[in-house]
Amino acid sequence: MSLLRRVIQNPSVAKAAKKAFVPYPLGRDPSSLPKLDTASYIDRRPISLRYRVTAMIEMSDLDEASKLSRLAVLEKFRVDRDTVFICNSVIGAMCSAKRYDEAISLFDYFFNESQTLPNMLSCNLIIKAHCDQGSVDHALELYRHILLDGSLAPGIETYRILTKALVDAKRFDEACDLVRSMSRCDFTVYGILIRGFLDIGKFVRASQIFEELKGPNSKLPWRDYHKAIAIFNVSFMDYWFKQGKDEEAMEIFATLEHAELLNTISGNRVLKCLVEHGRKTEAWELFIDMIEICDSETVGIIMSKEGFFGEKTIPFERVRRTCYRTMIASLCQQGNMLEAEKLFADMFTDVDLLAGPDVSTFRAMINGYVKLGRVDDAIKTLNKMKISNLRKLSIHHAT
Repeated sequence: MSLLRRVIQNPSVAKAAKKAFVPYPLGRDPSSLPKLDTASYIDRRPISLRYRVTAMIEMSDLDEASKLSRLAVLEKFRVDRDTVFICNSVIGAMCSAKRYDEAISLFDYFFNESQTLPNMLSCNLIIKAHCDQGSVDHALELYRHILLDGSLAPGIETYRILTKALVDAKRFDEACDLVRSMSRCDFTVYGILIRGFLDIGKFVRASQIFEELKGPNSKLPWRDYHKAIAIFNVSFMDYWFKQGKDEEAMEIFATLEHAELLNTISGNRVLKCLVEHGRKTEAWELFIDMIEICDSETVGIIMSKEGFFGEKTIPFERVRRTCYRTMIASLCQQGNMLEAEKLFADMFTDVDLLAGPDVSTFRAMINGYVKLGRVDDAIKTLNKMKISNLRKLSIHHAT
């Protein structure tokens, strides 16, 4: 019996009293991790460390953010509501940049060397970092440590990350044990399991899980029931499309409740499935139905295949302005700078978008111009980006 299964089947083990501080496992020898510098000086102006670190992350200066963040666990700079936020922000930024060793080194400094109490997000970032690198056993080691320590309780996001990693590694027995150990049923975790079985051709096993969750003794929370069933059905739609049985897939599509199609979580899953399998008419109709409630993911799906909808024009004016960043990035990739420029200009004037364009949006515009040989426009946009970020930079560096 695996250690994971023994821990799961013996709850008393997970509740063992903590006698002394036990370092969080890192999955590697701490001495092998990068040595990170701490800021040697920070001026005395009344600007929070949280703001300074956040500003550096927004400007993609992760080295400076890392140096500053290490001050957060020192007594002089420690602020209850900010300390762990700062730690998580810089670890998350390092993970997003795939600088995993530095992320783990920061985690070690914050929560092992300094013995600051992390929250579950702190641990989830490192669990996912291990999974992203294919080191599932290291991720499970940290998960087991959390169970045995008892200071924190794994949440749904923990189970999503680990279940996906185990399914991707074809370790289905362990994935099933893990899912059964959850204190409450979560449809997104079960959805990962169902898709995993379908992907390896185990249709019967996937159907068994689906029927158990759909039946009268379903463990699904009532408020999530219809949304969950819709999402599970999308997995079976995708399965039939991949088998070349479009008729069976579309029969499932016809059974989906309209109300669930107008929910971004389930609606986006259906839309993605239709786009991936070339169902242009149905995808466009669904997108138009969703357009008033769509989010960035919806826009990303609909714009993922250039020319997919032929002559049809996306009515950008009806799309939520919070989706502008995604739309601009897609338009720039497609070379449609005319539409991108309109949305980009709106971001400077819209009161709902107080922060204006972020660095990634500026970069998308610059790359779009360069791609079309419009070097002068690229330089102008670069100068706008400098001005936009000047305030943050001046606040951090002024003496």
